Parts: sequence; structure tokens; C-alpha cells
Amino acid sequence: MKRLFIAVDIDLSNDFKALTRHLQFELRNDSVVWIKSELQHLTLRFLGETSDAKIDSLVNAMLNAAKTTHPFELQLDKIGVFGSKYSPETLWYGFSDFSLFKNLFNKLEEELVQIGFQKNYGNFVPHITVGRINNIDNKKRFWKTIEILQPKFNQTIPVNHFKLIQSKLNCDGPRYKTIYEIKING
Repeated sequence: MKRLFIAVDIDLSNDFKALTRHLQFELRNDSVVWIKSELQHLTLRFLGETSDAKIDSLVNAMLNAAKTTHPFELQLDKIGVFGSKYSPETLWYGFSDFSLFKNLFNKLEEELVQIGFQKNYGNFVPHITVGRINNIDNKKRFWKTIEILQPKFNQTIPVNHFKLIQSKLNCDGPRYKTIYEIKING
């Protein structure tokens, strides 16, 4: 069994790296686990524990979704938070418009269900996780910081491939290994 997910590589621009440093400085008194830049990615679909015997059919499903999709771009342009106003849990960068990415997700989802994966019923919100929030001392200050630091710039994220990735969880954080890379060539 392997813990798997499907994702697109990203490399944050200097503007977003500077924004992350600014967030880290502003939230330095709060308990936030910041995600290392080399571990940041844009998840297309989390699969979880998957049998080795399913990997070939999984790769075929990915190939089928890629055949009917043309390469496209996303504009990374906002900061978001998962959780509630009172209990924020995850800090992320995201997209105002992700319709083309959702189309790819829907094609892939259809293929995955056909090979026996459970349908994903959660809200689809493509994002790049920046930090996991353990505790915020001053929530009013936290939300004001998020509001003030909303980026006034954007970054183009090319989506011309995606990867099947194995995640191994360790005490010092996850380690990722690419199992297969698929080019989008619709």
C-alpha cells in the first residue's frame, strides 16, 4: 500500500516568497507550522492508501484524462484560510478563477470512479498550502493581517503536466516521491 495523491508542481515567484516571509513575520507570535517551499504543490486529487496492484489502472486513468485536456494556465492571486473565523486551520494561496483546473479534476474524477475509487464529495478548492495553524493568539489581528496582505500581484501557474506522487509521513514532515508524470496533450 502506498499513500498517493495527484498534483501539479509549482514554484512560487519571488513576490509570493516575499509574501510568505511577511506572513511569517506578522504571525511570528502565533503557532503556525510553515510548509517548506520544496514541498508545496497544487493537489489535483488526494487518493490515500492505494494498493500497488491499482497503480497501472490509476496511471491509465490519468492518461485518459490528459488526452482530452489542453495545457492551460492558472493565475495565483489570493490568500485564503480553511476553517472558521474562530478556528482557522490552514493558510493557503489560491485562485479567483480555476474553472479549467476543475474541468481537469472532473475528467480525472470520472476515470477514478470507473476504476473503483470513491467519489470525492468535498468542495473542490485548488490551493497551495502555506501553513497549518495550531493556535492564533489574537484572531482580530490575524484576520486584519490576512486582509492587508492580500496580494496586489499574481503569478501564472502553467498546467501542462501532473504527477502521481507517493507521500511518506515522517516525524520531520512528509517526503514525496514521484511515481509517474503525465503530460497534458489534448
